[in-house]
Amino acid sequence: MKKNIKKTGKISLKGINIFLTIAVLILLPLVVFTLISSKTDKLGGIKSFVVLTGSMEPNISVGSVVYTKPFGSYHSGDVIAFNQEGRTITHRIVGVKPLKASGVSYTTKGDANNAADSDTVSENKIVGKQVISVPYLGRLIVFLSTVQGFLLFIAIPIIAFVLFELWNIKKEMEKQIEAKLFKQMFAQKP
Repeated sequence: MKKNIKKTGKISLKGINIFLTIAVLILLPLVVFTLISSKTDKLGGIKSFVVLTGSMEPNISVGSVVYTKPFGSYHSGDVIAFNQEGRTITHRIVGVKPLKASGVSYTTKGDANNAADSDTVSENKIVGKQVISVPYLGRLIVFLSTVQGFLLFIAIPIIAFVLFELWNIKKEMEKQIEAKLFKQMFAQKP
């Protein structure tokens, strides 16, 4: 009975260690990339945004993260992020109108909206075209922006991961010391 409990404990610790390793090595870089790309476009020109409204549902749901990149031209059907009145909006281009002087003006519309946006978007207001969107990740990103979220999902898992690794190193050192002592003990006997 005691062996089974000890074995189950080892399996549970191993499972937690695997989970933390996956979280630290896969999820953490994605979250860090998203947080950095939300502030700057220095990482390959990619800029990320958390979708806060349902105007693009069902294609892009509330709480998704949209990754955009600037392109040379934009076409009807492209999903773009653009600046308007101090906010970044992600909508689909439904109309393209060349301007007389130079440049292009775009008519946009949210997929869930009944009508096109009242204001057109000039080329210089476009941040980029959607490259990919990841559902639900935005909810995590918004939560990570809080102190509680940072502690719960970044600081604590990293600390736990480091502690588990230190524990494993300690156990391995104990095994090596035991083996060395065992070897010395048998080497001294005539």
